[in-house]
Amino acid sequence: MTSRKTQQEIDKTFKKVAEGIQSFEGIYEKIRSTSNPTQRDKLEENLKREIKKLQRYRDQIKSWASGNEVKDKGPLLEQRRAIETVG
Repeated sequence: MTSRKTQQEIDKTFKKVAEGIQSFEGIYEKIRSTSNPTQRDKLEENLKREIKKLQRYRDQIKSWASGNEVKDKGPLLEQRRAIETVG
C-alpha cells in the first residue's frame, strides 16, 4: 500500500510529465516549422531544458519503481516509457 503522501507526489509528478511531454512536442513542432536560424537556436535551448526536466522526472519515477513502497508499478513504468519515447 502506497502512503498517501507518496501517492500525492506520484500524481503530481505524472501531471508534470504530461505537461512536459506536451511542451516538448509543441517546441519540437515549432523547430520543424521555423526557418529562422536564430529562432531555431533559441527553441533548441528550450527543448534541451524540457528534456532535462523530463529526465529528472524519469529518475524520480525509476526510484519509486525500484523501491518497495509502491506495490503497483505498472503506471510508473508506463510514465517512464512515455518519457523515454517522446519525440
